[in-house]
Amino acid sequence: MVTDRVLRPNHTFYLIISFASSAMLATAVPWSLEPPSFAAAEQLALTSTPIPTPTPGPPPTFTGVYRNTTEGFSLVLPQGWEGQETGDRAPTLVIQNPSQTLDAEIWIFPLLDPQPAEEWLREAVAGYGEVTITRESSVQLGLDTGGYQAVFGWAAEAGLQVREHWTAIVRGTQLFLIRVVTPAAEYDQLAGAINAFASSFTLEAPAPFGASQDDSLFLGGGEILTLDPPLYRGSPAGVPGAIFSGLVRLDRELRVVPDIAGDWEVTGGGTVYTFHLRPDVLFHDGKQLTAHDFKYAWERAADPAIESPTARTYLGDILGVKEKLDGEATEITGLQVLDDLTLRVTIDAPKPYFLQKLAYPTAYVVDRNNVESGDDWTDAPNGTGPFKLKVWEKDELLVLERNEQYYGGVPELAHVVYRLFAGRPMIMYEQGEIDLVPVFTSNIERAQDPANPLSNGLEVATQFCTSYLAFNVTMPPFDDPKVRQAFALALDIDKLLAVSLKGMPDRASSIVPPDMPGHNPSLSPVPFDPSQARALLEQSRYGGAENLPVIVSFTHDDAFHWMWQEYLGVEVEAVSLPEPQDYLDRRDAKELPLEATGWCADYPDPQNFLEVLFHSESDENHFGYSNPEVDSLLEEAAVEPDHEARMALYQEIERRILDDWVAVPLWHNRSYVLVRPYVKGYELSAIGIPILQDLSIER
Repeated sequence: MVTDRVLRPNHTFYLIISFASSAMLATAVPWSLEPPSFAAAEQLALTSTPIPTPTPGPPPTFTGVYRNTTEGFSLVLPQGWEGQETGDRAPTLVIQNPSQTLDAEIWIFPLLDPQPAEEWLREAVAGYGEVTITRESSVQLGLDTGGYQAVFGWAAEAGLQVREHWTAIVRGTQLFLIRVVTPAAEYDQLAGAINAFASSFTLEAPAPFGASQDDSLFLGGGEILTLDPPLYRGSPAGVPGAIFSGLVRLDRELRVVPDIAGDWEVTGGGTVYTFHLRPDVLFHDGKQLTAHDFKYAWERAADPAIESPTARTYLGDILGVKEKLDGEATEITGLQVLDDLTLRVTIDAPKPYFLQKLAYPTAYVVDRNNVESGDDWTDAPNGTGPFKLKVWEKDELLVLERNEQYYGGVPELAHVVYRLFAGRPMIMYEQGEIDLVPVFTSNIERAQDPANPLSNGLEVATQFCTSYLAFNVTMPPFDDPKVRQAFALALDIDKLLAVSLKGMPDRASSIVPPDMPGHNPSLSPVPFDPSQARALLEQSRYGGAENLPVIVSFTHDDAFHWMWQEYLGVEVEAVSLPEPQDYLDRRDAKELPLEATGWCADYPDPQNFLEVLFHSESDENHFGYSNPEVDSLLEEAAVEPDHEARMALYQEIERRILDDWVAVPLWHNRSYVLVRPYVKGYELSAIGIPILQDLSIER
């Protein structure tokens, strides 16, 4: 499930790489001048994304001193100059003088790699084509702020001569450009004011919307698809897990513990749960929470109109949920509000893992008035969790602030700041811009090197995650188990792990990961056997590789494609879906012939892998797999009261699934995270659980 990757891997993770396009570096000056070319600068520009203004209407103008606490800089406008924020980062500000013979702008670009200001500026100016540089040098600007400056000219249409005055300043992964454009005839008269303006630029410690580095956690991040709990498909450790909360949660030992529910009783032979809610739980706006709010939240999650991808999986054991999801009922019969603080839940059979499911975001409570306020309600969600959403500038910045009324105790962190798409996370970490960063193959050797200071902050933990190759058994040629087995035997996974993945994961032989209940240590990994693989294709109903259709692969691993082409002689067409939601939609519709994917547990029970992924009626079964015997055994294991007998059933189920070659275990993941020493309370868990409320900053 796709979400931010700050504290742990995604709940479901995909082998996808997407690239954001660059925005053209351009400007519209009052007297209609356009530069001849910005080709080089275009490659360095940041995609321009509007920032919502706090009030309707155009942003206010300013004069005199301007300070931007979000980006961390200030400057002084000469007398009579007037500026305005654009709502973008490229440019952030546009400024004019009284006679409108000057156009000044402040641009902010991300640097993929640290780069000297001089080098960047020269490359960007070179993109103009034919220019005449009259001056360039290093300059000292405001307090502790240095940069590189160039003045150059070029000829516009109709022979008009243009003069530009550029100053570039680099801080970590950010480059600030002060760009001033004038007609050449006006430049000498304005030069004093231009130099004073550029020289006033001063870098300051960023404090976005009041978030100080002294008591706030700064993180990197990518696209946040949604904050709506029943539509969210990520780890509870993500942003929704900080804003919202539920009846129960998993603690660091992965035990079910009370959350909004102070306690509960189980009756009816294990099918009736009576939850007693804490009386001190308030929504962020101060409104008292009641059991009616949970009834509303869960019935909304089961409303077919909102198309929750997780409601059937995590709430489907409750009587009436499946009927409501199928449009056959208007309410959930298994939910009863006994009074404002008592909720009774009846499930279809005694299931030992049921409470664990309620720790997943689908079961979080939401405020009806908030949800029904409009389609954009998640821009200002009224949750019950330890943090409130303070600011969400889509694809740029998300700021959480602590909930002073949180029933679990006021968090130590004043804010949590997610800098979205702000640059390469590892570089941002090394430059001191963020406090935590996951480590991937490109940086693991440096992070593990004892001689590298990075190694002092490295945390490593086993995850309850399995990467696997999945085949859609309803689509040719993978409707033949011999073809599926052949594709599995043609993969040299050990070599891939050693070379491409640098030994970070562990080789997998099972779907249920090690150390998790129900793991079967007696299983062996699928061997690499190209000869047997080709023989299996000959034995299949297709009669050999030459009779197979082109294999359309959404698995973005060139090594897989090369091995299948080299060892099987098949033709592979790699298809890219750069938008995560497009991929999820195709996957949900069972339109992917094969994929290298994975699953991370939401609760420590083999049912979360085997039934959720492989039961024929599961919404997470994206492979068209249906085995009546497996379904029957899964249903038997779900209600088996004896723990040992239940685990034995799951091991038998797993063997049957593996024998059908619908999924081929590849590797089990480990988390590698770099953590600043002043971040206290951070511990990796085998399952993603909300921990932001347990962290503090002690510099």
